[in-house]
Amino acid sequence: MLVLAKVSAAVMAVVGLAWLAEKAGPRWAGVLSGFPLGTAIVLLFYGLEQGPDFAAEAAPYGLLGLAATTGFALAYTLSAPHFGRRSVFPMLLALGTLLGLASQAQLLPPLGWWGALVALFAAVLAIGLTRRLPDPPFVAVRSGWGLVWARAVMAALLVLAITSVANWVPPTWAGVMASFPITLFPLMLLLQISYGTAPVQTLSRHYPYGAGSLIIYTLAVGQSYPRLGIGMGTLAAFALAGLYLLGYWWWSQKSARRTGDSELCAAD
Repeated sequence: MLVLAKVSAAVMAVVGLAWLAEKAGPRWAGVLSGFPLGTAIVLLFYGLEQGPDFAAEAAPYGLLGLAATTGFALAYTLSAPHFGRRSVFPMLLALGTLLGLASQAQLLPPLGWWGALVALFAAVLAIGLTRRLPDPPFVAVRSGWGLVWARAVMAALLVLAITSVANWVPPTWAGVMASFPITLFPLMLLLQISYGTAPVQTLSRHYPYGAGSLIIYTLAVGQSYPRLGIGMGTLAAFALAGLYLLGYWWWSQKSARRTGDSELCAAD
């Protein structure tokens, strides 16, 4: 029954994200990829299978895993312009960065909730290094159902693998694995195969802007699971992560209007 629940949760998360991303465009697809769907599924089933205390103990290491995932997105964004449109090297470099940083993260001494500062620093650094990069050539992406279901199957397999391995590893490794880009990686890989590096670079460049919701969600799980239980703790964590995205949306809309007004004044 739990296996079916894991597969269903992963499929619904990916299909829902695909629909939102197609409506919002590649920039917001990157931001929405930071919403804690994959991490939420993994931590939820950690709690159901291993107990809420195990999930709460793993959560701080999930913050370090989040920093590794941000490094994955940053490595792709910075390397993609130096290779051909169909080159696989940006993806290989990004995966190597992810595995290397994740391996180092679980070797660190316990940082507790100070790991949130590490994850935040990684996101701010990635934004600072990429915010002035020119946008790649626009590529119209059409997420057909074949692409969507391929992503859903990959995400479901990743959820099953990670939650199964968690039965045999300590919370340090389980926490780092919880932040594996379960929804982001299949999307990037299949877009790379179908359209080349341009839309993937746009996606990876904007991922760090949504990482704040993952930081907030992971912090909330660690504090709420032992106190509120798995169900209410998950709802509370999602509510806080959603507030971050709403705040970011409001800020981006305000910034866009300010930029438009400045351009009009300059034209006058």
